[in-house]
Amino acid sequence: MARISGETIDAVNQRSDIIAIIGEYTRLEKKGGDWWGCCPFHNEKTPSFHVMSDRKMYHCFGCGKGGGLINFVMEMEKVSFVEAVESLAKKSGVEVIYEGVVDNAQIPRDDTRDKLVELYNRVAGSFHFCLTEAAIGTIALEYLNKRKVDPAIISEFKLGYAPADRRWLYGFLRKKGYSPEFLAKSGLFSKKYPEVAFFSHRLMFPICDRRGQVIAFGGRLLEGEGPKYLNSGDMPQYKKGETLFAFDRALAEIRQTKSVIFCEGYMDVLAWHQSGIKRAVAPLGTAFTAEQARLVRSFAETVYLSFDSDSAGQKATYKAILLCRQAGFEVKVVVIQNGKDPADILVNEGPEGLNKLLDFSIIDLDYLVSCAGKVFDVASPEGKTRASAFMFPYIEVLESDIQRESTIQQLSAAFGISEKALLSDYKNRKQGYSRNDSSGNTERAIPQSRVIKRTAEMRAMLAAAANPGLFPLMRAKMTSDDIEDPNARDLYIVLEECFRTESATYESLLSRCPDDSLRNLVTSTITDGEFAENAHKVIEDGIQYVQKNTLERRKSRLVARMGLYRGNSPEDLRVITEMMTEIQHVVEELSKLKDMNE
Repeated sequence: MARISGETIDAVNQRSDIIAIIGEYTRLEKKGGDWWGCCPFHNEKTPSFHVMSDRKMYHCFGCGKGGGLINFVMEMEKVSFVEAVESLAKKSGVEVIYEGVVDNAQIPRDDTRDKLVELYNRVAGSFHFCLTEAAIGTIALEYLNKRKVDPAIISEFKLGYAPADRRWLYGFLRKKGYSPEFLAKSGLFSKKYPEVAFFSHRLMFPICDRRGQVIAFGGRLLEGEGPKYLNSGDMPQYKKGETLFAFDRALAEIRQTKSVIFCEGYMDVLAWHQSGIKRAVAPLGTAFTAEQARLVRSFAETVYLSFDSDSAGQKATYKAILLCRQAGFEVKVVVIQNGKDPADILVNEGPEGLNKLLDFSIIDLDYLVSCAGKVFDVASPEGKTRASAFMFPYIEVLESDIQRESTIQQLSAAFGISEKALLSDYKNRKQGYSRNDSSGNTERAIPQSRVIKRTAEMRAMLAAAANPGLFPLMRAKMTSDDIEDPNARDLYIVLEECFRTESATYESLLSRCPDDSLRNLVTSTITDGEFAENAHKVIEDGIQYVQKNTLERRKSRLVARMGLYRGNSPEDLRVITEMMTEIQHVVEELSKLKDMNE
């Protein structure tokens, strides 16, 4: 793959707004001259994620992750360096130039993702036309009218209809110029029968990314046999376990209210939005995941769970409570009686009914105690034991011992068990929970990186990294071969490459770091402002330290070589004399360095 030119990388960094881009993934607040927010890479309630807009870099003092704008896009979007630069270049209007290429227009690029997004947006438009303008969409439109879905919601969410003719879509897209090979890998057709559409005779719900681009579909069966809902499989542009339906529509209100409503399905989300409460989202054909909770954690502090009231809905609510508590949310549950869902409430009671439900939501602990009381006979010893065990995973995911103690007190009163007995039983069983998530997988730990010692050599390199204008002073007096610390040597080489290519930007420096550990150390140092004032002195001291060590090693080598000569011949005496003169010169240089330090 061709290498993107340094000029392109510099232009992308210069024209891109790092605050706006990172702000798509976490809520940032300005403090002093910099910006702070909760880290999008791990769960936290107290903001430790620091963004320096002038230097186009970020660092989390909680998990240690750090880097520049391009690295951030690579991490969040799970794309390569080239793809990240190309994406940012497209947003900022920068032409991408590749090195060593005569005609950049001929560069082969893997633009499969972009082409799929373009295809899905076109198909969504066609489905929407079939629903709203064509006679074949009447049955789907009647269903929406029966559920009292406003035309404005139909338009806003680009709802559509997939025709019953399962070969219609293939023919339509072939006429638009799409190749059979591309359509075969689009996810829109049967793998066994390439011309047969995956979705047919269904009400279609376009699934969008946070920018509002259609990346997948959900389809509801209108009549006949088959699964009630079908959902797109994972594709390059779409990972169902990491995406939320309507997140693009809900994000503004989530930011404003610092709260989010998690629903069970598409129609429930539409009902909340139609009622004027636009912070509702839903998982996509899978159980609610930790990644989906983390997606909104940077923007919201409180979660409202609005799942169905049947047995399956209660199990889903229980699992979601554990995941959301693990993610650091405060959790409330929207209680809907008599087997209804938010869409039913909207039909029967109007927007006022949903607003009332939200106002009378209950805290998760009260909900779980109520569930335990209905499922277990808490009047019997066995029932008390089972009800307590039901609550232990919840106690374990609470953030503090104070919360756990308070919860145990409330459970003691609710189940008629002494606090001492409850606490003892909890501690005996605790070993089996070890902060697992609801699916039994251990919570993703904060990424651990190797520890890099801050030697005198490394401190000098970090000072130069924080102040690239001082590196010429360093390179005039030393080379990478003079440095003993291998990590400091790696950073010197990075600085040298930036100097030689005239790419003295922080993004260029960070992108050249050989691993995350070194990159994170650099961003931590710079964002912490460690060498904002004394960099010149640290670099001078580091140079002298390296020079002293270089001279000491040279002296040791000369002394060792002298031991190989016995002085029995004129030639031996000549070589020994030369080495003694050289040693004397080294000693004088060491003496000068000592005088300078004193």
